[in-house]
Amino acid sequence: MEDQSYRLIVEYFEKTISDQGLVELQEWIEAETGNLEKFSETIQILEASKLYFKEPENAGASWSKIQAHVNHSEKKALSYKIHLVAYAALFFLICGIAVIGYRFAVPANPESLEYAQISNQDGQHSRILLPDSSIVYLAGGSHLKYEKKFLGRQRKVYLDGEAFFDVTHQPKRAFVVQSGEISTVVLGTSFNIKAYTDEHKVEVTVKTGKVGVVANVNGKSRLLKYLVPNEQIEINTESGLYSSGHADAQALIGWINNNFVFYNTSLKEITASLEHRYGVKIEFTDPELGAAKLTAKFKNIPLKQVLEDIETLTGFSCTVKGKHIFISDNDQKGGKIME
Repeated sequence: MEDQSYRLIVEYFEKTISDQGLVELQEWIEAETGNLEKFSETIQILEASKLYFKEPENAGASWSKIQAHVNHSEKKALSYKIHLVAYAALFFLICGIAVIGYRFAVPANPESLEYAQISNQDGQHSRILLPDSSIVYLAGGSHLKYEKKFLGRQRKVYLDGEAFFDVTHQPKRAFVVQSGEISTVVLGTSFNIKAYTDEHKVEVTVKTGKVGVVANVNGKSRLLKYLVPNEQIEINTESGLYSSGHADAQALIGWINNNFVFYNTSLKEITASLEHRYGVKIEFTDPELGAAKLTAKFKNIPLKQVLEDIETLTGFSCTVKGKHIFISDNDQKGGKIME
């Protein structure tokens, strides 16, 4: 979906759309078969995410840039005297989504729900079957929390870490993954989320289907991006900046089978992934070494070979002492890999 199209849908949802915007939205819906379905799905995603976001006690300044990015195209709220004729033009749309309020009714009091929690140590992977038959592959150093029974009109899970989701399609119940202030909303699809709290960023990559990525900005839901297969969004949770583009989803989810693919990735980020995969602690004798960028593929190989490849690619030295690994510049004479 084009940025302009879902911007109009967001404005329609928030009741800030202008008369001209209504006309453009109607023209877009009528332009192609399937646009009405896209409209309905986007409304459902916005509605689903809105129900779960609460007003924060202190809205984080870190989200000001996201808010500014989204609000640059917002128009002032419409007066209650807006012409009824303009809305009548979209009456058939309203009829088509009139049941959304019912479909996405707020579930039972969260305090009355029973939750299951699964935590993986670094070096540990797990496969989880959810109550709706969706499957989650949880990476090392990750934590997943979910309702033991999906009793409400939504299926809600919480993730800190990395996981690949293969979600069972249920058109009347959205599947929501919350990672801090970022919510990923789907009806049925497969996608990967990387959201380790200490890394201060969230990455969402879509393999199949459609995904809406929503941020909580000052207590309001903001649709950042509507993703389709082989698209990815990366959000910096400290600065509030985000970017999106093409991604090789199949390669990026290779971690499920112990395969890692890195494209122009910092050594610091690579070593963080290796820590979660192999259950080790990796340190740099000089923090600046972590800024080195690498493009590499590690296909289900022992850690020792991975370190040897890193040495070859960077010219650095890796010293292993038990579960601790130290990476140093050769000039520092940090030693070589130990058995």
